[in-house]
Amino acid sequence: MKISMALDKMDEFQLYVPAFQREYVWKRDDAKQLLDSLIKEYPTGTMLTWETNNPPELKGPKKYDEKQGAVRILLDGQQRLTTLYMLIRGEIPPYYTAAEIVRDPRGLYVNVENLELGYFRKTIMENDPRWQNITEIFQKKVKAREIIKALGGSGVDRFYERWDLIDENMKKIENILDREFPEQTIPTKATVREAIDIFYKVNASGVSLTDAELALAQ
Repeated sequence: MKISMALDKMDEFQLYVPAFQREYVWKRDDAKQLLDSLIKEYPTGTMLTWETNNPPELKGPKKYDEKQGAVRILLDGQQRLTTLYMLIRGEIPPYYTAAEIVRDPRGLYVNVENLELGYFRKTIMENDPRWQNITEIFQKKVKAREIIKALGGSGVDRFYERWDLIDENMKKIENILDREFPEQTIPTKATVREAIDIFYKVNASGVSLTDAELALAQ
């Protein structure tokens, strides 16, 4: 599933987080490392979902409506997708409240010339237009041309060289939305108990399940 599609499904209440999931515990450094891996196109793990029309208790105020039919329950990958939701949307995901996010990963900046990531440091970033809020890049509020103008400098060739580099780097960030999180799905026929058993197995072992193991839920 593409990252953009996963976030859309959260907004549309087609992808839920179960109440038995642990709370959001990632630190800012975890969020920074995730974005760094995505920019560099490194593997970032898989997600495990359960397709069901009989979900367990869910996180957040939104309740399941039988008229929705089958929905997906996110069993593994919640920390990553919650982080990406906040960094890309700039908002708290619908299954959390602001009070529940103890370590807010928002406010991550990127140097658009060398793709270094960091949280705001006034002495380094305030007067350097290369440092941009990554959420604003995802939301297409940042323009490479404006950054180049702010940087100034001499020489037409250098101007366009830096423009091309910064524009290319910003596209690398925007293209994260099209990255795939490989998804393994527990089938609808699985019971709550079977889905929870698989969830605990994944979290205990820290490895992806094989197709044969997923078949145990059928």
